[in-house]
Amino acid sequence: MWTTLKQQLWRWRGVLITVPSIAGGLLLLRFTGALQLMELVALDQMFRLRPVEAVDDRIVLITIDESDIKQLGQWPMSDAALARVITTLKQQQPRVIGLDIFRDLPVEPGHQALVNVFTTTPNLIGIENVIKAANGEVVQAPPLLKQRDQVSASDLLLDRDGRVRRSLLYLRTQDNRSIFALGARLAFLYLDRQGIRRQPLNADQTKFRLGRAVFKPLQTNTGGYVGLDAGGYQILSNFPRFQQGFRTISLTNVLQGQLPRDLVRDRIVLIGLTAESLKDKFFTSYTTDSTAVPAGVEVHALLTSQLLSAALDGRPLLNVYPEPMEWVWLVLWSAIGAVIGWTASSPRKALVRVILLGIALCGGAYGFFLLGWWIMLIPPLLALLGSAITSHGYLLWENLKEYAHTLEQKVEERTLNLEQEIVERKQAEETLSQQKQLLQTIVDHIPVMITLYDATGRIEFVNHQFEQILGWSSADLQNIDLVAECSSDSEHREQILDHMLAATGTWLDLKIRTKDDRLVNTAWANVQLDHRLSVGIGQDISDRKRAEEASLLDERNRMAREIHDILAQAFTGILLHVGAAMEIMVKKPAKAETHLETVDELARSGLAEARRSVVALRPKLLEEGDLPSALKRLTAQMQVSSQTQLTCEIVGVTYALSPHVENHLLRIGQEALTNAIKYAHATTIDIELVYEETQCLLRVKDNGQGFDVTQVSLERGFGLIGMSERAERMHGELMIQSQPGQGTEIIVIVGA
Repeated sequence: MWTTLKQQLWRWRGVLITVPSIAGGLLLLRFTGALQLMELVALDQMFRLRPVEAVDDRIVLITIDESDIKQLGQWPMSDAALARVITTLKQQQPRVIGLDIFRDLPVEPGHQALVNVFTTTPNLIGIENVIKAANGEVVQAPPLLKQRDQVSASDLLLDRDGRVRRSLLYLRTQDNRSIFALGARLAFLYLDRQGIRRQPLNADQTKFRLGRAVFKPLQTNTGGYVGLDAGGYQILSNFPRFQQGFRTISLTNVLQGQLPRDLVRDRIVLIGLTAESLKDKFFTSYTTDSTAVPAGVEVHALLTSQLLSAALDGRPLLNVYPEPMEWVWLVLWSAIGAVIGWTASSPRKALVRVILLGIALCGGAYGFFLLGWWIMLIPPLLALLGSAITSHGYLLWENLKEYAHTLEQKVEERTLNLEQEIVERKQAEETLSQQKQLLQTIVDHIPVMITLYDATGRIEFVNHQFEQILGWSSADLQNIDLVAECSSDSEHREQILDHMLAATGTWLDLKIRTKDDRLVNTAWANVQLDHRLSVGIGQDISDRKRAEEASLLDERNRMAREIHDILAQAFTGILLHVGAAMEIMVKKPAKAETHLETVDELARSGLAEARRSVVALRPKLLEEGDLPSALKRLTAQMQVSSQTQLTCEIVGVTYALSPHVENHLLRIGQEALTNAIKYAHATTIDIELVYEETQCLLRVKDNGQGFDVTQVSLERGFGLIGMSERAERMHGELMIQSQPGQGTEIIVIVGA
């Protein structure tokens, strides 16, 4: 057992040495007060990060700034003006009035009027200065208010850096008289009206309950404070954070009768100075610059709001843990830092862990702060960082000594390994050379074209099959741009380059120009090998293209033969029967009727076969492109063969329609153009194809002879009937607008 214990102690020797050293040193610094200012600054930062709270509408401030003093014409203000202000406020029946203005001497005129106001205002609280100033003097309270016990202390506690972080609830005067601070006195009087009074929780009444809050006085060493002068009854200031401050109104507005109705009714009213020239400013934890320093009356109001919110709303006071628990807290974080430094495999990992735990410590301290607990932050952070650095430094020193001990052995072993590696590398180079030759042979005999090219599309290698088909050799690639040489058309070159750089692995048919100026049909797929090189695989598809063209020609010949064998025979029969019917129509009408019936049957059969054949044949114009390009080519063809001025305009962003819809639209446009040129003798024809989100519209408008749409016969209107039938087949709408001598407009609308 003892052996196991010794092993464990030796294993964790860095931690056991670091923790007492770092924790003990930091505790010593803390006891001397060296860390107090940093801890208070950290507390200020948590105050500034606190969420904004709703303004406390139970408190109203009557402020006296520089403009008010100019309006009064003097300072101190006269007793008459002060009496008028208090009298005006009393009309709205405030719950309590705090006068944060010293009035130990009369200021005529109006002193008697002010005495009368003091006598008739039992809820008015004046102030006196209790703690002696640097010159040893204090400022007395108004004598009448002091006789009526309507006086409180205006003293505020300042830390060494001049900030208010502690608040007095009460203290003792020079004559050993207990007196409440102004903010506390106003809060207690307000709560008395609601039946809430202090309830002692111990014999000496230092711990008491007030509504929903329990109060305990500060001790000499509390939180981050060390050797604190804890005279009087002090608590930590946990002032609320208001966005705009308290509701205020200037003294001038009150004197001029501009006090809003019910502004101060049943509220706490404080009258105080905010003028810069009177130097009644105090820094708090929230103060970040000298332009937003709160006045003394605002600080008293903040204490009042803190006490009211704690007693009535349950808002937490700022508490601290007992001092022994803070020692344990410091030692714990020192141990955590030492373990991190001792177990981390590298300084970087140790630093990352320390940073993460430091963030967790700060976040936890802030979370506890929001709940009303001031957790010691700076000493644990220093303990975490110092212990991690010390233990990891010790670990690195131990590792360095061990490394120095084994370095010579490793050097000897490495020398032997290098000799062996040299032999193995030579063997590997020979093997690699053989494999490279084998790979080159395989690539040259693969029956497809292979290229390697860089990120700009410049080809660096081609195989033997590529040289055979296209004629370009590897030596040619050193001095030429192969993409530019393979195609004389700039658009075609862009297509080839885009397909190469995309490297998606999809196949694309391309016509490539060979070195001897021939065009070869090829299919290419490109794949990226790494960030620099891509590989292209190509096939010669000339035979396949010729087979497809031959197959297409055979199909068209077959359809032509079918039309000839079926339709031609049908029309020949029709002609024979028509001739026979004409010869016997006069002599034998009954027999002629038989011939006509046969003609009708042959005509219908021929028409059905014609429609079947037409549907099977997609227009050649659409085989070579989309509908817009087909219309433009049709317009160009008809423009060449006629004197009519033709225009074709495409409106909107084009998109693909179903094949049968594009076929019908093209045929309707072709029929409309033919009719306008051949029958209407138009001199101008405008074609417009409009693509919209929900529908596509074809409009053909001419300035020809026009006609009466209602008078078109079946014999003369076959083309119009064909347009109508095509519109119905694609579930579209056909509109024909025409008048004799006013031209014709044909509109076809289909869904997108």
